[in-house]
Amino acid sequence: MAESRSRPDFVSPHSRELRRVVRLNEEIGYQVRRIMGLKETDYAAMSILMREPMGPSELARALHITSAAATAVVDRLVRAGHAVREPHPDDRRRMVVRAADASRAKTMEHVYPMMSMVEGELEKLDSAGRDAVLQFLTGTASRLESYRDELNDRPVEEQDTLGIWDTQGAGDQHS
Repeated sequence: MAESRSRPDFVSPHSRELRRVVRLNEEIGYQVRRIMGLKETDYAAMSILMREPMGPSELARALHITSAAATAVVDRLVRAGHAVREPHPDDRRRMVVRAADASRAKTMEHVYPMMSMVEGELEKLDSAGRDAVLQFLTGTASRLESYRDELNDRPVEEQDTLGIWDTQGAGDQHS
């Protein structure tokens, strides 16, 4: 019997390789955080701040953390020289946080090689191949964004008090 794409255990080589790329990106991110002395949330904040400066409350929303936690992240980043606080350009009562130029440059030292590797692989393809890759990535990203939004709309599940999600075995009940 031929494998069916509707079977949950079917994973194409394409999906496996995309997952491998995602996993390697996470592992490289860990190494960059380690080298730069950043906690995971601080690194995530830097990634956001490198795209655009923002206030601590906007950063909290982007990171899905409390305002107090975002303030602690900003304090750590500023103390370490990774970020700077500046007056908001339109509202002097507010502050914005931006990635410090030196830290931005240091981060890009680690990002540019990865970007170059991707570009090198794309150069091996003809125009139709590059278009296919772009179509695949764009379509996949759009579907993942929709799924993320769907998950965001779901309520938090109740705590498992029956033991059906135990770590001893699939569905084992404890008496």
